[in-house]
Amino acid sequence: MRKISGIFFALLIVLLPLCLTGCMNAAELKERTIIKMVGVDMDGEEYLLTMLQFSPQAQSGEKTSESQSLVIQTKGRSISEAVDQVSHYNGNKVFFGNSSFLVVGEKAAEQGLEGVLNFFNSNHEVSPELYVVMAQGQAEEVIRAQSGEGSTPTQLKSMVQQGQKNGLLGRPTLKDVMNRLQSDRAEPYLPLIETVSSENEEKKLKISGMAVFRDGKLKDTLSIEEAKGVLWATDELARAIITVDFGEDKASRASVELDNSKTKAKVRLERGKPVLDLSIQSEGSVHEVSFDRGGGTEIGELEEIQNKVAGQIKATVQHTIDKVLLEEKCDVFRYSEFIKKYEPEYWKENQQDWDKVIDQMTINISVDCRIDHPGLESKHFQVDSKAT
Repeated sequence: MRKISGIFFALLIVLLPLCLTGCMNAAELKERTIIKMVGVDMDGEEYLLTMLQFSPQAQSGEKTSESQSLVIQTKGRSISEAVDQVSHYNGNKVFFGNSSFLVVGEKAAEQGLEGVLNFFNSNHEVSPELYVVMAQGQAEEVIRAQSGEGSTPTQLKSMVQQGQKNGLLGRPTLKDVMNRLQSDRAEPYLPLIETVSSENEEKKLKISGMAVFRDGKLKDTLSIEEAKGVLWATDELARAIITVDFGEDKASRASVELDNSKTKAKVRLERGKPVLDLSIQSEGSVHEVSFDRGGGTEIGELEEIQNKVAGQIKATVQHTIDKVLLEEKCDVFRYSEFIKKYEPEYWKENQQDWDKVIDQMTINISVDCRIDHPGLESKHFQVDSKAT
C-alpha cells in the first residue's frame, strides 16, 4: 500500500506543473521590438527617448548580424508614454530584456535620476545589472555614435568594464544606483561619457570623469583624477598609475602601478562631533623609471618614491572629499551610512540636519604605500611608507 501511495505521489508531482499556466504572455521574436540601448534626454517638459533597436533581417535558420540595428526616437510626458509610442512604428511590444545600457542626458540628470530610473527599475524585463552612465551633453549623441557601422553595445560595455579594471569607474549598475537613491543620505554617482570626433570625423566615445548628485539631481562633474579620489575613498579603485618626481635630479621620475588598494572607514565621536578615520593601504611596483644614470632605483630612493606616492594619494582623496562632501554636500562616499552604523544614537538625533553634521565632521586620512619591486633591480625590497 505504501508503495502504491509513493508511486501516486510521484506521478502527481510530475503531472501537476503541466496543468499550470504561465503568468506572462508569450510573444514571438517577430512580435517584439528588441531594445539594446536607451538614451533619455529632456525636450522641454517631455522625455525624449533615443533607442537602439535590434533589427533581425535574416530568414529562419540564417545567422543575424550584431550590426543590424535601427535608431528610433519617441517623446512623452513620462517614460512609459514615450516607450508606448514605439508600438506606433510597427505595432510590436517593446522588450528590454536584452538592453545593456541606459544613458542619461545632462538635462535629464538635472531634473532628477529617480524620475528616469523608476520605469526601468520596476520593469521586470530589465536586468539589475543594466549599466547606467551619464552623457556629457545629449544622451542621443551617445546612442547615435553606437549605431554607426561596426559599432555595437558590447563595445560600450567593454569600455566600461575595462574602465572599472583600470580605476576609472566604480559600480555603475542600475542596482547600485537605486540602492544609493533609496538610502537615507547617500548619493549616487554615474560615469561620465563624452562623444568626440576622430580624424576621419567618426564619433567615438570616451570616459571623461564622473557625475555626482545631491538629492538625486546632478550637482557637479568631476575630472578623471577627482573620480579616482572618490573610488579610493570608497574602496572601489582596482588599479592606478601614479607618476612622481624623486631625487635631486629634476629629470628623475617614477611611474608606480598600484594594483591592490584597500580602504577602511570608521566613525567615532569626539566631544560630541563625528570623526571619520579613513585608512588607505596600497600595494604595487615601479612600472617605469626615468633618470640619467639608468638601472633601477636604490633602496633609499624606493622609500622616497613610496612616501611621494602615499602623499599624492592622500592629496587626491583630500581634495575630492573637500570638494564633493564638504563643499557640495554630496555623500557619494556613503559616509552617512558609517555614522549610522557606528554611532546610531547620534544619527537618530542629527540625521534631519545632514548639512550641519557634515560641517561638524572631521575627516582624518592616512595612507600606507608598499612597493615590492623597485624596477630593474633583481632584488625585491619591502618598505612601508605612510602619509598621515
